Amino acid sequence: MVAPLTGVRVLEVANMIAAPGAAAMMADLGADVIKVEPLSGDILRELVLGPGVGPDPWFELDNRGKRGLAVDLDRPEGTAVVHDLAATADVFITNLTAERQRRFGLTADDIHGVAPSAIHTSLTGYGTEGPDAERLAYDMTAFFARGGVQSLVAEPGGPPAAFRPGQGDHTSSLSLLSAVLAALRLRDQTGEGQTVEVALMHVAAWTISSDLSATLVTGANPDLHHRHRWPSPLTCRFRCADDRWIALCMPGPKDFFAKFAACLGRPEWADDDRFNSPETRRDNAEELIAACDAAFATATRAEWADRLDDHGLTWAPVQTAEELANDPQAEALGVLHLIADHPDGPFFTVTAPFTIRDADVGVRGRAPELGEHGQQVLAEAGYDADLIAALVDGGVIA
Repeated sequence: MVAPLTGVRVLEVANMIAAPGAAAMMADLGADVIKVEPLSGDILRELVLGPGVGPDPWFELDNRGKRGLAVDLDRPEGTAVVHDLAATADVFITNLTAERQRRFGLTADDIHGVAPSAIHTSLTGYGTEGPDAERLAYDMTAFFARGGVQSLVAEPGGPPAAFRPGQGDHTSSLSLLSAVLAALRLRDQTGEGQTVEVALMHVAAWTISSDLSATLVTGANPDLHHRHRWPSPLTCRFRCADDRWIALCMPGPKDFFAKFAACLGRPEWADDDRFNSPETRRDNAEELIAACDAAFATATRAEWADRLDDHGLTWAPVQTAEELANDPQAEALGVLHLIADHPDGPFFTVTAPFTIRDADVGVRGRAPELGEHGQQVLAEAGYDADLIAALVDGGVIA
């Protein structure tokens, strides 16, 4: 099998999740990814479990399969090292702000000066132009909050919903990967270097674009609903007798309510004037959801699973992370991958969310230790042993 990005070299000067996550998927696709960290290391290292506690799950997830070196970019010699490495790279990827790119000599013009055909790729919170181009951001701020996601999943009058770490970042990683692959294709057609920009705020707008596009036409915010007043039980969530939840999604145009009512043991609802159409169900939503809550509270989720399937309804269990990790369908999808070569022992990580049949795509191994491949990478770039030793002794590289 052939890896799609065999022969492509990626130089990453980035930290945290979104940009490194995109580079990790490029490594999965066969690219040679070289990660440049500050001498103190990527701030994602040891962030979730603390120092010295087994494999570092967050850092391993977004940096698997890469080679790594540590460089002091505050030193001109450090910038020179990165430029030398960029000269052989097909893709340069960073999430430094525009000001920091200028300070460290890593702008698109700087990189194209040493690698004219490279793809210069920036991941930012708010883009590189406009009044907030220099504003620092995480996905919690630029993606979920300012990007409109947080307000749309809250209940009316309630506080903004909380999100889990990395959700917006990893969504943006996919956008970044898509753009880089398209830019490589364009570079191969034209021979010219390309400049790619992805902003967390823009990706967020795309994820809610079904709602946003309606707002652009109507000039109104989307309707929000309390669960106990949800317009239709066919798209609602219900708690079962064992405190586990299920989620339903049958939005139409076919009306599954008669099957749903029969499943709940209430076939008479299908002919009830209060519930016999989408409009009447919406008008009597609070009464209907309460009746559904009472019905679902009479059996466990496993029991409801059989009943819902028997009636041909579209549903899913609301799973915990532990349940997802042990889901046989996740195993069939290849969601998890065992990394066996970590010094602290084997562990599972999450694979990229796509497959290419008969292609060599997959996790290549663990993430690098800080500065692990510095001498190897610099030797490949033409540095002799004396120069490498001088850079180490001078504190330019770890």
